[in-house]
Amino acid sequence: MKKMHFVLVLVILGVFLLGSCELTEKSDIVVDNLLEKYNLSMRSDWFIWNDYMPIVVYPLKSIFTISFDSPVELPPMEVFATVITERITIPVSLYDIYGGKGTYGKLFRKDFRPVDHFRLNDGEEYTIEIIVKILGEQQTITFEKLKVYTTW
Repeated sequence: MKKMHFVLVLVILGVFLLGSCELTEKSDIVVDNLLEKYNLSMRSDWFIWNDYMPIVVYPLKSIFTISFDSPVELPPMEVFATVITERITIPVSLYDIYGGKGTYGKLFRKDFRPVDHFRLNDGEEYTIEIIVKILGEQQTITFEKLKVYTTW
C-alpha cells in the first residue's frame, strides 16, 4: 500500500511539473532592453495629434505613429499600445503601414499606426504604454504626461 501511495504522489508531482513547464514555454519572456538587443531605434513621432482631414470618413480623429528603424533587416514584430487619460483608457491595435517591407534611406523601418479611429481632446494629457513583441520576447515602453497636439 505504501508503494501505491508513493507511485501516486510521483505521478501527481510529474503531472504538476509537466504542466508548469508547458506554461513557462508558452508565456512571453520579458527583456530589459529589447530595442538594444535587436539594434532598433524608436522614432519620436509617437506623439498623439488631432488631425482634420475632410476627405476621410472620420474627419476628426487622433492619430500617432510608432516607428522602429534598424541598419539590419528587422525581425517579425508585433506592437500594441494603450492610451490612458484621466477620463478614458483605450487599447489600440496597430498595423505596420509598410507591411514589413519598409525602408527609410539605408535603414529598415516598421511604421505602426492605429487600426481603429479614436478621439482625444485637444491639449488633453495622456500616458501611452507601448508593448513590443519580437520572437517570443517583449518589452513595455511607457511615456507619461504627454499632451495631444492639434495640426489645424
